[in-house]
Amino acid sequence: MTEETKETPIETPEETEETTPATEEAGEEEAEEEVKLYVGNLQYATNEARLREEFGQYGEITDVFLPSDRITGRPRGFGFVTFSTKDAAEEAIKNLDKKELDGRVIMVNHPRPRGETGGGSRREKEDMKLYVGNLSFDTTSDSLKELFEQYGTVSDCFLPTNRETGKPRGFGFVTMPTGEANAAIDAVNGYELDGRTLRVNEARGRYEGGGGGGYGGRRGRRY
Repeated sequence: MTEETKETPIETPEETEETTPATEEAGEEEAEEEVKLYVGNLQYATNEARLREEFGQYGEITDVFLPSDRITGRPRGFGFVTFSTKDAAEEAIKNLDKKELDGRVIMVNHPRPRGETGGGSRREKEDMKLYVGNLSFDTTSDSLKELFEQYGTVSDCFLPTNRETGKPRGFGFVTMPTGEANAAIDAVNGYELDGRTLRVNEARGRYEGGGGGGYGGRRGRRY
C-alpha cells in the first residue's frame, strides 16, 4: 500500500502593499512657475540691488533685469523683476504699483507677451492712433513699441524725422486696439522715458508726412 503523499502547498507572497517608493508623496513637489513683473517709470539711479531690497520684502526674487540703451549705455527707465512664486508677485503688485520709489511713482504689473492680441473681440474693434509727444531724441521706435506693448498689441509705431536733416522730430505715433489704447493713455501719459516726461493722447486729424501740428493739441517742433 503506497503511502499517500501530501503536497505541501507552495507559499505565495501575500498580496500586501508593495514596497514601492512613494515618489508622489515624499518626492519632489512640482516647482511653482516663476512670475516676471514689469516695473516702469524707474529713477535712473535705481539699480538692481535697490530693486531686490524693495521687492524682496514680498518673496524670493530669482532675477532682476534693467535694460540699458545700446548706444549710450544709460538705463531706459524700466525693468523686470522675477519672483519664484505667483503669490509673491501678486503681493508685490498690490503693495508697490503706483507707489513712490526713489522719488518716482513706479508702475508694477504683468508684462504682456509679445504678439499677444488680448482676445479676439478686441481685434474686432477699430484701432486708435495715439500721439506721443515730448520724446527724447535717444528714443527709438523699438523702445517706444516695447513700452506700449505692456498694455496691448501695437500694430504700428512711427517716429517722424525732419526731411532735410533726418533728425527725430520729438514725437511719434502708436496704433493699438481702442480699448488697449485707452489703457495705455492712462498708464503712459506722464511716464518718463529716456529722461523725458511723455505726453500721450489720441491723435487728431490726419498725419501728412512731416506735419504733426495739431496732434494732441501740441505744435510740431522743427529742428
